[in-house]
Amino acid sequence: MAAVKKALVKNRTRDIKKFYRMTFEIRKTTPAGNSGSLVLHTLLVNPSEFAQEEAGRGNVTQTLGGAYVQDFGIGLPSVTISGTTGYSTRTSAEGKKLDGYEELINFRARVYRKFLQANDPQHSMYWYNWEDDEHYEIQPQDFRVQRSKSEPTLYRYELRFICLRRLAKTRKEAASDYLQRNPSTKKVAGKLADNISNIGEFMKKATRR
Repeated sequence: MAAVKKALVKNRTRDIKKFYRMTFEIRKTTPAGNSGSLVLHTLLVNPSEFAQEEAGRGNVTQTLGGAYVQDFGIGLPSVTISGTTGYSTRTSAEGKKLDGYEELINFRARVYRKFLQANDPQHSMYWYNWEDDEHYEIQPQDFRVQRSKSEPTLYRYELRFICLRRLAKTRKEAASDYLQRNPSTKKVAGKLADNISNIGEFMKKATRR
């Protein structure tokens, strides 16, 4: 009998990696302490490159008697995502048909520029990395867009940001919060933690009357 090979990746993990991976949100906190969502944006095309760096804040001093370590714990993570706009139209997480260029311009105007231009301490930006179960309050640093003459319809982008604090939530809790901020999706809150292959289709079904 032929030996049965074990799968290198669990089916549930494989399913999680199929849906839209990253969502950005701008929220406003009022003087009374209430928090409300201003913008929710899930990337239409998943980034092709992703890097997250978590540096330590320890200083090592070498002496005649050995090494002396001043450990200040872990530093703030820095994240860089990059990718392209793709060539075809797709269905967004909100159920809209967009091409990559429209989505990129929308993200730059409604998320990146809107947050920085507001310069309002009551505004906070959040990043939900559904694939890796990482959720942070962030501060954007740089946004770069590039287009080549050889590929006039394809845009490449790169976004860098600093993670200010990690949200102490599981994927299920963060997904539930994300969905509940859109009143039309309350019935399906929390289901992103299950084997969902397409947030766009899921949200589209949720908003049908």
